[in-house]
Amino acid sequence: MQRHAVVTPASWWHVPGLSRLIRDTRRSRGGPPGGPGEAIVWSARWSPSLALFQSVWTAPMPGVRVPVSIVAVQDKRPVGLGQLAPRREPHQWEVAYLAVEPPAPVTDGSPTLRLVPDRNAARLLGALCDAAVAHRADRVLARMSDEGGRYELFRQIGFSLAVRELSYFRTVPETAGPTGSKPVPLRSLARRVPGLRPQHRSDAFGLQQLYQDNTPKVLQLVEGKRSHSWEIQPVSLGNQLTRRTGVTRWVVERDARKVAWLQIQRVSRGPHQVRILVDDRAGELNQSLVDFALDALAGTTANGVLVRVREHQSRLTTVLESAQFFLVDAHLLMAKMLATPVMQPNFAPALEKVV
Repeated sequence: MQRHAVVTPASWWHVPGLSRLIRDTRRSRGGPPGGPGEAIVWSARWSPSLALFQSVWTAPMPGVRVPVSIVAVQDKRPVGLGQLAPRREPHQWEVAYLAVEPPAPVTDGSPTLRLVPDRNAARLLGALCDAAVAHRADRVLARMSDEGGRYELFRQIGFSLAVRELSYFRTVPETAGPTGSKPVPLRSLARRVPGLRPQHRSDAFGLQQLYQDNTPKVLQLVEGKRSHSWEIQPVSLGNQLTRRTGVTRWVVERDARKVAWLQIQRVSRGPHQVRILVDDRAGELNQSLVDFALDALAGTTANGVLVRVREHQSRLTTVLESAQFFLVDAHLLMAKMLATPVMQPNFAPALEKVV
């Protein structure tokens, strides 16, 4: 039987005990889903150690949202850690890290049973939702693998499935184009796709319309994107230190309408990241944008190209498979809509004149 654990906000005295938990989950990262010691949720490019120090820091910068860390304590020892990360959209948070210690082995010869969903993990997840409400969040999102009992855990706490995301991977081509020519400037490559140009700040409203016309309504409700979500953000110092400086966005415009969007994120370590959104009435652009992205990344030192596709983008999936991409991972995007406190009007006492 799993013993009772108490959940509490992270403090400085929890840091030494949590370092072992983070180290064990890092060792098992990349193993088979649902394996012992594996983190339930671990977002890409997320550092639990750095987020833990940011959470317990007593003097945060004004106006800066810092991560939230919740600890599960059992017998005065931390046995679980959950972390919330602020998203770009206001009033939205995301479960970036969730891990608990595996149950201790039984010494009397009986089999070791693992609760699905895990009780300590469920308490941590519920405490993270309560912390999001305290930060005036209206929804909490989580992206996790679709194996290992994670779906049942989040369903128990009230999360709903929004979309299933597929990750396709292939190696970077050595040369650009089928003829094996030398690297071509991006401006010259863009001329091969009619209407393709770099994204401007004024394209945000048109891209929001493209998103609304080609995204299921349930997913739109979950993500809550607005026009400012598509604006180009300046490169910050944190992105420079984490090797996320090479982000370029492209737009295909036809008849004063945005019909396609492409984002290429170059990294010096790991695979390049590519995102594509195409209007259903211009499906031929899927092939053109995939070819453009591969030519733009040809000859780079990264170990491959990773394209994330959502399950309703069936035409893009077909194009990727024909371009020698293969499926490497599948994730579930789940969300929970929260009830936020509403400010009640306070009426000032008034003097009543007696006639």
